Amino acid sequence: MNHIDLKFQQDSEGKKILSPVLPESGLNESRLDVEITDENFGRIYPVFQQKAGIYGKYSEYMTRHGCACCSLTTVLAAFVDRYRELTPDRTISEAERKHFPEKVYEENYGKVMARQMPVSLYGISVILKKEGVSCQYIGNFEDVAAQTQIMEHLYKGKPVIIETSRMRRKGKRIVRFFDKKYAGSYHTMILLGIDEEGQVVFTDSATRDWAGEVQRLKRAELSELICYMFPQKNTEDTHVYFSRKKNTGGYILIN
Repeated sequence: MNHIDLKFQQDSEGKKILSPVLPESGLNESRLDVEITDENFGRIYPVFQQKAGIYGKYSEYMTRHGCACCSLTTVLAAFVDRYRELTPDRTISEAERKHFPEKVYEENYGKVMARQMPVSLYGISVILKKEGVSCQYIGNFEDVAAQTQIMEHLYKGKPVIIETSRMRRKGKRIVRFFDKKYAGSYHTMILLGIDEEGQVVFTDSATRDWAGEVQRLKRAELSELICYMFPQKNTEDTHVYFSRKKNTGGYILIN
């Protein structure tokens, strides 16, 4: 399978629910086109695998650091007509280079591979806005308020970009430092909607042992994902590429 059709159906309260529930296999592709429709519109979200090895000179970068680039590519392709056939390697060579200061861009990709950084959530929001995609970057957040805001946004049929870490939190306390369920270190993904069972359907460019054949699209409770997300503590110091943890994090609401 390299294409899956999902549909938003409105419940009695006006909430948009993704249907049907995801299959348990067939979603482990190097690229999976996710077509989501409702009565008014349709979008195709191409979801890419980081380790596919199909990105030319950027293949090693994508394997090591490519989750954010994959997520940015997915949203640009879904929301901007001229980017419908966009691939992650072109996002690096075209979109990032176009919208980021040349000195910052060259400095990042001029480093040795291990020290090159992915686009930050703030950087993603910068590119989306410059390409005409309305969005709001939320850096600092409290868990309860964030969960409410994200749920309300998803029930409107609008996606959310999040970043997770390998650390599981309970409030402000880290309860497990090396829980790698959603991230080897840090990891960017897109929440596409809520399904009929109340689970969040989200994109994932990485392959996780626990997910079996369900890889490019996975499901989880939002409350669980929140435990792996982290707020940007230093909101006065933003960077278009990932910096220290306190300068990054948060989530992006796509309008």
